Amino acid sequence: MNTTANSFDEHEFRDWTLEEFESIQESHVFSDRYKKAKKKTIKAYRRRSASMTRLYKLAAALAACIAIPAGAGVYAAVTHTEFFNNAFGNTGRQNTAVHEEIIVEEGKSITVTYPKREYIAIDEAKAEALIGMQTNSDPISVDINDHTLTVLSTVRDENAIVMEFTLQCETGVTALMYDKLTNESKGANMSDQATFYFHIAHTSDYIYVDMDRSTDTLLHCYYYGLFVHGGFLKDGETPILNIQYWDKPLHNRSDQDIIHKKNIAIPAEHILDATAFTSETGGILRCSPISFMVDMAKGLGLTKGQAQDPAYLDAITINYTDGTDYQVFDRDMNIDNTSNLCGGTGENNTELMLIFNRLVDPAKISTITVNGIVYSRK
Repeated sequence: MNTTANSFDEHEFRDWTLEEFESIQESHVFSDRYKKAKKKTIKAYRRRSASMTRLYKLAAALAACIAIPAGAGVYAAVTHTEFFNNAFGNTGRQNTAVHEEIIVEEGKSITVTYPKREYIAIDEAKAEALIGMQTNSDPISVDINDHTLTVLSTVRDENAIVMEFTLQCETGVTALMYDKLTNESKGANMSDQATFYFHIAHTSDYIYVDMDRSTDTLLHCYYYGLFVHGGFLKDGETPILNIQYWDKPLHNRSDQDIIHKKNIAIPAEHILDATAFTSETGGILRCSPISFMVDMAKGLGLTKGQAQDPAYLDAITINYTDGTDYQVFDRDMNIDNTSNLCGGTGENNTELMLIFNRLVDPAKISTITVNGIVYSRK
């Protein structure tokens, strides 16, 4: 999943309202069955969130009225259970061993080695305490040609954003090309049947499709984006979902065809805090519960050119205070426990960023080792 930042011009997009965007396809008429299914999906998601919120308030009220013996375990009700389990846990995901697959590219068969990946279950109470306040689970639904995209939940820090969303089409979702192996490599791609494209502005993305929960007419997906274009996104700034759409399938589109462009604001203004770590060699990195950034040009003995190339990342291990560790990445051992990794970013193109495939509590970290260099809390 190692990638280098690609340039993309997003400055040509102007601001649009949600009302304008909802009316981009005046000629298409959705069936009553489809409209009911769409409303049912959003209503069910809101009901789960609302019910958990009520449960949380009830638990708080009971806690105020009932004396709990010292040392007794207390269960903290959470409000974003499904999002935490699906985006950062092992729901809908299988551990994979290192394996080789033969794939065909440009008419040639090549052997590709896929790395070992491990997913772990979420402790829901800890997850809520760690990122619950910054998580938004108010669905936003927009129609794009004959598809509907619904953003279900989001959370972000200054370098990364994780978004749970669905794509729905009553005649079959055609926008994405995906399978088991794309989930294990670079994520879902735009298909040649697609009549639209979307991404969060300034991000390099990886899209995971939950194949257990998805059907031909409804895809359940997770977007892992790194803000590699134009710098990090500050607290209070709103991420923007850029959408392009056109009239023909992509494989029939010509340079003369009109491409329409619109923007949608994603309600994820507030960021998770990141903790700084430094090495005795002058290195510096920042780690939040969901992502990690290290300047490869500082303290790792690499030239500027090498620091701009993610191929020079050998290994990252997070060492916890309880003696356990999290092997985030190991090139020699073919281990990749990231959800997205991108090098060649930042002002000097020497920063490397990644999103974890699980939640990390920076307060419980003792040291972080990158390419054999130990980083401690600053």
